[in-house]
Formats: sequence, structure tokens, C-alpha cells
Amino acid sequence: MHRKLVDSLQGMDRETREYLYSALNIHGHVCGGMPMGFAAGLAAMKALGMSGRERNMNTTVVVNAGIGHAAGCFVDGVQFSTGCTFGKGLLKREPKGKWQFVMIQKKDGRAVRVRIREEILESVFTSAFMQQRQQGVDPTDVPPEISHAGFIRILSMKPEDVVHIEGPFTVEIHSPRPCFRRVVCSSCGQSIAENYARLEDGKPVCLDCTAYTA
Repeated sequence: MHRKLVDSLQGMDRETREYLYSALNIHGHVCGGMPMGFAAGLAAMKALGMSGRERNMNTTVVVNAGIGHAAGCFVDGVQFSTGCTFGKGLLKREPKGKWQFVMIQKKDGRAVRVRIREEILESVFTSAFMQQRQQGVDPTDVPPEISHAGFIRILSMKPEDVVHIEGPFTVEIHSPRPCFRRVVCSSCGQSIAENYARLEDGKPVCLDCTAYTA
């Protein structure tokens, strides 16, 4: 769907290009926010010396974007480039209304704090695309000559020119062991992860069925 647009970008290796292509299709529309997050994720991985995106569960990201402001696309970009996705439990939100995140390596607590440079945010928020959005135009209805321009501009820059990076530094991180066991709720009959079950009269129940409120 967006192959021609992605292929028009210069200086991007094939693997990163394929991730970007998938990201754009999953994200659903062309904008300047998603590529900001995508570039920020690439810069964070480079700063931590990572050879590629997270394929397992060894890196986590804490984003400071909130809810109800123009940052959801940014968060999508971070997920797509780093592999630290919400579904794998590797992306957490601590809302502060900022285009910023901390990436942490679980094995040793090495971390970097990454934020979008102010001049980049200024250019995005004063763009023709943002003017259309402020007028209530859906992203998919913004003319391509407008939406594509912001997308290409961000991704034509070096990732380190899009962001400001602090670190590496070390943080304490406590990662619970993953649970691979399931039980069946004795009340509703649905399967639940064992670590989310409650016992009532010696039988497992799910959180929807438990009589306990605390």
C-alpha cells in the first residue's frame, strides 16, 4: 500500500525499510508523528549499542506520552522500530505529555532517555498537516502532497538529528518472571493465567468472578 513512498527514502538499509513499510501499513496513515517515534527508536538502539530491534523480552521502553494529545502516532513509531511492543509487555506508559521515552536493557539496567528536539516539534506542529488536523480533517483525508512531505522530511534526517539523548546511565529494574501456566475459572469456565487467579473455597476464580473487592 505504501511501498512507493517508503522506497523513495534514501540512506536506509533494507531491513529497516521493511520494518518501516510494515509499520506504515499497520499504523494506517501517513503523518509526521509516527516517523518521529521510528527515528527516535533507531537512535535509542544505536546509543545502547544494540545490533537490531528487540525480538525477545530483554529491552523495555517507558514512554512519557500521555492520552488525548498528539502523541499516539509517536508511540506507534517507537514500538515499530524498537520491537518493544505493548503486546509483549515491553512498552509502558508514564504520562507526562512529552514526546520522550526511556529505553532500558533488562540484563544490566543500562538506559538512555530520548526526546524529540524542540525545533523538530516546532516544525511538525506548524506544518500544513497539523493545520489540517486542527481543522478536524482525518489523517487519511489530508492530501498526500501534504502528509507525505512531513513523513519524508523526518525520515530523510539522521535519527540522531531528530532527538536529544541522555545517557547511557544505569537504573534499577525489577522484572517479574513470566508465567506459562493457565488455570480454568471454576465459576465462568474461562482460562486465565495462573498468576491472575484467585482462590475461593480452594478453587481458582478469575478477577471478573471473584467475590473479593480488594
